[in-house]
Amino acid sequence: MTSAFLSRRLALLATLATSLFIAACGGNDDNDTGTSSIRALNLSSDLASVDLFVDGDKRFDAQASDALSGYIGLTSATYTLNVKRAGDGASLLTGSYTLSKDQHYTAVVWGRETALRLSTLPEDESGSNIATGNSRLRVFNATTDTGALDIYLTTPTANLADAAATQSNLAAGILGGFRDLSAGSYRLRVTGAGDPNDLRLDVPVLALSAQQHATLVLTAGAGGVLVNGTLIEQQGSATSMRNTQARVRMVASMASAGVVGVSIGGRTLAGGLRSPSAGPYTLVDAGAPTTEVRVNGSVLQSQARSFAAGNDYTLLVFGAVGAGQVQQIADDNRLPSINTRAKIRLVHGVAGLDPVTLSIDALALVSDQASGSVSSYATAASNSSVTVDVTSASAAAPLFTQAAFNLKGQAVYSVFMLDGNTLPQGVIRQDR
Repeated sequence: MTSAFLSRRLALLATLATSLFIAACGGNDDNDTGTSSIRALNLSSDLASVDLFVDGDKRFDAQASDALSGYIGLTSATYTLNVKRAGDGASLLTGSYTLSKDQHYTAVVWGRETALRLSTLPEDESGSNIATGNSRLRVFNATTDTGALDIYLTTPTANLADAAATQSNLAAGILGGFRDLSAGSYRLRVTGAGDPNDLRLDVPVLALSAQQHATLVLTAGAGGVLVNGTLIEQQGSATSMRNTQARVRMVASMASAGVVGVSIGGRTLAGGLRSPSAGPYTLVDAGAPTTEVRVNGSVLQSQARSFAAGNDYTLLVFGAVGAGQVQQIADDNRLPSINTRAKIRLVHGVAGLDPVTLSIDALALVSDQASGSVSSYATAASNSSVTVDVTSASAAAPLFTQAAFNLKGQAVYSVFMLDGNTLPQGVIRQDR
């Protein structure tokens, strides 16, 4: 018996012994069949600290983001678990959960404040039937916004185009089954399902211990596309693997078909994007890198810009040549909570043009959007054939019309009004 195994065994025995002496609360008191052990982990995307109540009693106080609590002991029964923002009286989530005799659970709080979830992950798998030198891993896609994901555990230099996914097409909200893997270190990469180029998370080293069960929990970043990871060892520690990247795209809206180039942290995001056009999202290192913007080869601006990990951004470059401006826009690419609704916004990128209005089927969703600004997201019912119009008070005819447009449910759109041609041009982009 190795000293590491002995240490883990003693720690487990100490935890179990301690839990037997903690007073039980609530539940079905007439069915005292044994003791359960439960701990809490706050992996919500926008709640820095939460309180977790068990049958009305606060049992986990101010549980910080990514922090794993110790176990508490409860009589095995069915309980009402309630989550609140730390120190606040309003309930964000209430649900009924059954805790079985002699079982351990990690209560994972996940999702965003307006759509919070709690899952109790069981942690009592036997390691006796794991082959020598192997480990067992399951993956929990604890997201509502990111869609189905592929998970790769590979050597550091493996090309994903040639690699088989360790877990493929794992839908949002689904806990996968355990899979046997050789113990050791892997490079973890998570992509959108079926697209190895749609990279959502890249972790250089994920270590799996021999004869150990572990759960990899994937949670959504603030932008709704990139994900974070947390590795929970069964009845052991939790290791946070937060994303270190952001996604940035460039939109060129310079007069006279001006050509825009952008480099971030010395890396070229786009070498020459001719106005009017919108580029794709590109991964960049989060932080405050120097961002250089060029128009027709001349430097328009060079300064540090902040890009938060897990977020999406649009850099809008617009205006007359010689008087260009740069607007950094935070993008919210989280999916609508109702699958028959779409999110849509208006980005006004034409310098000197009157405020504009966005309408769908003659219903104004965004009104009087000023030049160089972006609207809040509006929602609209999905429809396979709508008419999208952008108008201004000073023009009798619409500045832009897209007839028979398929407005999809569970999708996110940006409508750009861009300069570069003789007349302003509208562009619709499905961001998700």
